[in-house]
Amino acid sequence: MLFPIGAFLALVPAAQEPTPPALPVLPHAELLAQLGAISGAERLFVGKSREGRTIEAVRVRANETPRPAILVVANIDGSQAWSSALALHHAQLLAAKRAEEPFKALLEHADVIVLPCANPDVHERRFAKPLDDDEASFGGVDEDRDGRAGEDPAADLDGDGFVSWMRYEDPEGEWMLDPADARALVKADRAKGERGRYKLVREGRDLDRDEKVAEDGPLEALVNRNFPEEYRDNAPEAGRFPMEAPEARALADFLILHPEIVLVVTYGSLDNVVEKPKGVADTRNKRVPLFGVLEADVELLAELGKRHTELVGSKAKSRGVEAGSFQAWCYGHRGLWSLAIQPWDIPLDAKKAGEEEKKPEGGEKAAEQPAEKPAEKPAEKPAKKDKREPSDDAKRLVWLDANASESARFVAWHEFTHPELGKVELGGWAPFARSEPPESERAALAEKELQFLATLGAELPRVRVAEFTAKPLGSGVFEVEAVLENEGRMPLASASGRRTGEIRPLRVELTLGAGETLLGGDTPLQLVRELPGSGGRAKWRWLVRTKAPAELTLRFDSDHAGRGEARATVKETR
Repeated sequence: MLFPIGAFLALVPAAQEPTPPALPVLPHAELLAQLGAISGAERLFVGKSREGRTIEAVRVRANETPRPAILVVANIDGSQAWSSALALHHAQLLAAKRAEEPFKALLEHADVIVLPCANPDVHERRFAKPLDDDEASFGGVDEDRDGRAGEDPAADLDGDGFVSWMRYEDPEGEWMLDPADARALVKADRAKGERGRYKLVREGRDLDRDEKVAEDGPLEALVNRNFPEEYRDNAPEAGRFPMEAPEARALADFLILHPEIVLVVTYGSLDNVVEKPKGVADTRNKRVPLFGVLEADVELLAELGKRHTELVGSKAKSRGVEAGSFQAWCYGHRGLWSLAIQPWDIPLDAKKAGEEEKKPEGGEKAAEQPAEKPAEKPAEKPAKKDKREPSDDAKRLVWLDANASESARFVAWHEFTHPELGKVELGGWAPFARSEPPESERAALAEKELQFLATLGAELPRVRVAEFTAKPLGSGVFEVEAVLENEGRMPLASASGRRTGEIRPLRVELTLGAGETLLGGDTPLQLVRELPGSGGRAKWRWLVRTKAPAELTLRFDSDHAGRGEARATVKETR
């Protein structure tokens, strides 16, 4: 049994050429080949994976003028292989249509750096047999502490080509059949009188006879749990120490070597745009700061999330863990704005067949009749029995049933005689079923995500000289005033950036020529660490003796808000 995602396994007559699938999932080597073939894009080396695969990015820019940058990173989880195709699509279209709107406006504000595959070793499992979406890529920890490591890996027991799921009855089981759909399982709520009946585990063996199945594979550490932000010591999935994974170290080094990066957009299993992030207090004066998005940054991220919902319409909620993730590290350690987007998941709001067509008895005319006056409500409402809401999996199965061509995404539960456990059932969601959209939806989804990306350039901090004047006071003395204004929505640095101190401050300098003297006022060199967005201003004043006030020059430069200079305008006296 093979899992037909999109048009990969579409049946076509022998005499016809198959139609190329829209945004197909590509092997890493082909992905890099297409990335390198993008005309006019600068190739950037990022690093090497544990197995020696090259990690590369491309920079798309309007011209050679230095600008702030937006970094797009895809598939750091490894299991989100289609997100790499999405990022490649962005790079190709941005380069090909850089002179067209809205991409022209985007690139006038910022360079765009696209890194389509941050975890190539796990990405390659998308093309291996049996198909398995396990994200672990390094480790070797003895998880069950029995003196042996890696003796109980997940495995394809029934030979159907998938490593899927296994459920079996056990009095200690925490799972029960979902009343809404027996194909789905939910955790029993003992407080409501529910009793667990099943154990639910990955398909695999119990070779060490400890009554635990597939609990100790040769690999258990995840690249996207190996970053320092809230790193979890002694958690096998986090690795032995932060940045142990070469992929994690390569990404961290890349960001440090590119201080012009203001905003990081990641496509993966985490998401902070569908739901508003929960804010935490800024505890910069405490020895152990709180983990999470600071309250001062929440509203801006929430506004960007609303825009993403309006443009893309995605409701795919986060299904990963932020602790130790690249996304959390970018914000918490580097102080960068970080948008995590899960490109697609099976919808939870699909309608059952016939639900939308339901009409009142008697046809449309009956619906036009005035409603009867409702009976008076009883003094006391009868007690309602608690009814369990269908689980998310049960809701996903509604979508599956409504899309017959996607039926292979779910493996029907079937009995199997397990070598150690006896009678079990194998089935459940097939690997990659929830991360790769149907082929018919891919092009539209990619276009919407690119439209959203194009709107972000105007949001970056963007400083200009709003005023720079020299007012004569007599005897060659001038009162010089300068005002810088931030035209972007984002402040010069996020609250996290101000807390970490990792963002280089804006440098402002009043340049004096030969024979000019600074008599008083502010120092000619200023460092600006805070400048609010949406018109935030900073102002300085100097007294200068000069014979040529129009030659006074004000220069500013920053990594995140641009650079520029201006000559003083002499005010006329009345």
